[in-house]
Amino acid sequence: MICKIRELLGIRAMQNLKQQLLTTLITLTLGAPLALASTPQEKTEYDSISNYHSGQAIVGTINAEKNPHRGWIWETEDEPYDTGWALYVDNDLFALRDSDKDYTGGISLTLAGKRATEYAFSLDPALNWVDKISGFSSFHDNGDRQLHSLEVGFTVFTPEVITEEAAQLDDRPYASLLFLSNTQESIDFENDAAYISSFSVGILGSKIISELQTQLHKTLGSDEPVGWENQISDGGELTARYSVAKQSLLHFDYQGDYNLEISTTSQASIGYITAASWGLAARIGEFDTPWYSFRPQFNDYSEKSASLAGLNRQVEEFYFWGGFNIHARAYNAFLQGQFKDSNHTFDASDMRILVADAWVGVTKQFQTGWRLSYLLRGQSSEVKQGNADRSVVWGGLMISKGW
Repeated sequence: MICKIRELLGIRAMQNLKQQLLTTLITLTLGAPLALASTPQEKTEYDSISNYHSGQAIVGTINAEKNPHRGWIWETEDEPYDTGWALYVDNDLFALRDSDKDYTGGISLTLAGKRATEYAFSLDPALNWVDKISGFSSFHDNGDRQLHSLEVGFTVFTPEVITEEAAQLDDRPYASLLFLSNTQESIDFENDAAYISSFSVGILGSKIISELQTQLHKTLGSDEPVGWENQISDGGELTARYSVAKQSLLHFDYQGDYNLEISTTSQASIGYITAASWGLAARIGEFDTPWYSFRPQFNDYSEKSASLAGLNRQVEEFYFWGGFNIHARAYNAFLQGQFKDSNHTFDASDMRILVADAWVGVTKQFQTGWRLSYLLRGQSSEVKQGNADRSVVWGGLMISKGW
């Protein structure tokens, strides 16, 4: 597994193995599970807004007045340069419990729109290149619309006791990730499907993150974490991750007093987290944003791969949401380490292959376009033994604004 990840990071002799592994992951992800998940849906009468498929008009159009959340959300065919931003803050304290352990926190900022492809530091060229190698670019090429976003942030993990300097071999290790990520999403309006690919690069074990948490605890007067020298890849190590997914609108009801949407997602990734997963998400309440803008099942810790489509609508929304994921996880660098020696890691034999997570949340969008969300999320234990064998719970706050 480590060798496969090493080759994905572009060290040497990567072409043949990457092609094989990525193609296998995509086949598993977009194949059998979706045959069950993507059941045909009753379509509304077609009306006034045309959707284009590779420059040609698709047979039929979506009734935008009745179901604006299923159609396109900008007047122009092209994606606008700037479609909004979102700030995500995760912390176990937001789960309303007195603890500081496991996934203890993370912060990320997402910038959406065509600009995500044009920044000098954008990873969009690298994402396009990997998409071509994996064959996933065909889904983007055949999509009716493309959306782009760029995300930067960090993630922090700690053991239960942070006042001990020695490595706690029966608990999870300290770990951190400083990352930059680009995401591309293609919408297939006719089949109510969205295809998403993301490419992230980052640094495991950065001293910047450990110092940041230490200084924050000093400022707040709480216990200082003193065991950061035992973190995964202490001192810093380059890492990366590539993921692909398909999201499908499984069921919808926009005719009652409240709107209802249920979607399914199949996903695969390779890199510092290597896994395949299937999940279901639902929301109910008053909302006008399109279904493909809502995908909490993509939130792996602080990385959101978020779509901000539709946040430019100047309408009020208030809805509740929830869902679950089932992961078949083959590798997790935050627990197993990477290439660099670490004082404490878990072997593959210590890890559970099947992991589940579930979440509930609430969102309020104001007529000005500002949006606030709260999330409570839990994940089953990933380690088989010791004090590390426990479920993980955290909360999140999200602030976003569309233009």
